[in-house]
Amino acid sequence: MHLHTRPLLTVLLPLVLVLAAPGPPPPLDFPHGVASGEATPTSVVLWVAADRETALKVEVSEDASFSGPDAARRTVRSEAADDFTAKAVVTGLEPETQYWYRWRRGNRTSDVGTFRTPALPTTKKSVRFAFSGDSDGSLLDGVPFFNEFEVLDAARAEDPDFFVYMGDLIYSDSFVRNLSGIGPAMTLEDYRETWRVNREYAALRNLLASTSVLTIWDDHEVVNDYDGRTVDPLRYAAGRKAYFEYLPTVESGLPSDPSCAGDPLFKVFHWGSLVDVIVLDERSCRDADVEDACEGDLAPTLASNIRVLAGFDPEPPAGCLDALNEPSRTFLGPVQKQLFKEALLNSTAKFKFVINELPIQQFYVGPYDRWEGYAAERAEILNFIRDNGIENVIFLATDIHTNLVNDVFIDAETDMESIAKEFVTGPIARPPFGQSVIDVAGPGALLLLYSVFDVVLGTDCQALFDLGYGLIEVDAASETATITLKDETGATLKDDLDTEKDCSFTLGL
Repeated sequence: MHLHTRPLLTVLLPLVLVLAAPGPPPPLDFPHGVASGEATPTSVVLWVAADRETALKVEVSEDASFSGPDAARRTVRSEAADDFTAKAVVTGLEPETQYWYRWRRGNRTSDVGTFRTPALPTTKKSVRFAFSGDSDGSLLDGVPFFNEFEVLDAARAEDPDFFVYMGDLIYSDSFVRNLSGIGPAMTLEDYRETWRVNREYAALRNLLASTSVLTIWDDHEVVNDYDGRTVDPLRYAAGRKAYFEYLPTVESGLPSDPSCAGDPLFKVFHWGSLVDVIVLDERSCRDADVEDACEGDLAPTLASNIRVLAGFDPEPPAGCLDALNEPSRTFLGPVQKQLFKEALLNSTAKFKFVINELPIQQFYVGPYDRWEGYAAERAEILNFIRDNGIENVIFLATDIHTNLVNDVFIDAETDMESIAKEFVTGPIARPPFGQSVIDVAGPGALLLLYSVFDVVLGTDCQALFDLGYGLIEVDAASETATITLKDETGATLKDDLDTEKDCSFTLGL
């Protein structure tokens, strides 16, 4: 028996080795589409994700078929340390030009994306862009809990020069995650997983491939209502890294402020001579809010007579107003605040669009997390705009899951001179604010809200029950800017209390 063992092993061993040998790796995949961002007249940031570590080549062309010579070509690596995402900063482009791009490894290519470069800051050019935010892509039992991000399909149909994707781009701590037993994101891998889920929505992938984006985060990229001065530094770092991994934006060139949780994501972009876009980071550097000092009072700054009519005590808790108005508290941090002032003062563009994570207009109810909760710094910024005669400052905001248009002034009781205009829109995928108010506090609370908006503040437009996005059309011939708030079908929103009134306004006349 032993004599026959060696010949048998000699025959079988090569066969075993062949069967155990690994086969060729599966073809390379690009699982999350492509994206471009932060376009300038001569550069752009291009983004892709692969399914492994590898060298990737990005090709940029003025020809959608890529039949002509490449306008630019770069090679970068997708690394496991960045969740296999890759970015290339492409330079040497021409202003006012449509480009197409794709990523390649051997014979495997990604989807094709496209973007436009802006005109030089000295060139008067019409500009068309859209904005929205608040996109909770959470799944429950594998099914989207809210919708399919239809707002982004409508925004893409506008053929914008760029899209501003602003605030709460993911909901890393969504209540849906609790319903499904996942819980809030805590680790870097948790945050990455949330970004991957959102990238499965065709509407988002199609939008990102169709135009360049400017982005900013808000609280739900880390944790609800966080502030930079007290946030868990590990969660902040994890959320920040995932944000930069999954978007076509770069950390280089950010201002440094050691008082912040991280360098503020402040940037300025120029689109021809008529449009400057100023992006603010309203999380990384702020002090804690003072809701506890006000014992959660719903409307601490409302006039006493209106508080009584609404069923509140005539005055908020002792010390509340002093805490709200404390001049040492900051919303932007000292470095970013100074840069913001300089950007406004030095801008030569007719229209200064401020990308404002949270509304700056006054509306009294629940002020703590917004600019109103940092009253001294809010007044400082608004007085700076007024005192320096800076015209056509337009704040664009999301966060509150509703659509509002209003003048921005210091206070409805003491100083209602219009200093700027603000347009708030959204959400993409969250419950609209009006319905949330009814669900939480009942119809009476909604009536109080309408009273504040319509009677006290004279709000120009309010559409509290709609998903939405904003479309901005800056016309070079007339040097005007028309801002229109629209719903997920692309229809112009109407005011809730006056359905004959469109939520569309032309500025700069």
